[in-house]
Amino acid sequence: MLEDLTPPVRVFPCMIRTVLGNLSTDDQKILRTALADRDAWSHRALGKALTERGIPLGEKIIRDRRDRPCDDCVCRVESC
Repeated sequence: MLEDLTPPVRVFPCMIRTVLGNLSTDDQKILRTALADRDAWSHRALGKALTERGIPLGEKIIRDRRDRPCDDCVCRVESC
């Protein structure tokens, strides 16, 4: 009866995905562009600018996202 009993797989969405889901389409595009442009935005500068605007993405979250492909992310979103 309990042969197939296994714990549930817990998936926690990344902060980037969470924030993107709460932004307008235009703001999503701006954030995606900023995340992709490492020459214009350092991790620290982008994190500071976003935090000043009330978006809780700090330097570490930005660095982690930039250094890890989206398909390796816990959110499993291809285009985050």
